Amino acid sequence: MVIDAKAERLRNLPLFKGADEEAIEHLASAADEVTVKAGHTLISQGRHHQEMYVLESGAAAVEIDGRLVAEVTGGEFVGELGYFTREPASATVRTVDECRLLVIPYNRFAQILDDNPKMVRAIVAELAQRLQAIDDKLKTMRA
Repeated sequence: MVIDAKAERLRNLPLFKGADEEAIEHLASAADEVTVKAGHTLISQGRHHQEMYVLESGAAAVEIDGRLVAEVTGGEFVGELGYFTREPASATVRTVDECRLLVIPYNRFAQILDDNPKMVRAIVAELAQRLQAIDDKLKTMRA
């Protein structure tokens, strides 16, 4: 079954570890599988978006004001900050090569998070690690 395959892939992502089985199944049913070509813009800096993306394969460039700041690859996610902040995107995310993605609409994601505090804790931990990495990078740039 397609949902079972998506659930298995989601279950293996660090972002969703600790989530209970029911939450993973709901997330799998909420996610759409898509494949996009290289050069496709997933997120545009300064615009509001209504979904987050899990890259299953391929890579995407993250740019701020046209400057490359990061690259995300299979198993990583983008667009999650827009869900939490409800602010316009702080970066543009464009595929570097063909990417297979899971697209999770914010409204469905909200329902799942409301019902699963373990998943919320896992996401907060992942975001905290990202923030720490950015802080460490800034410290080295100042030195």
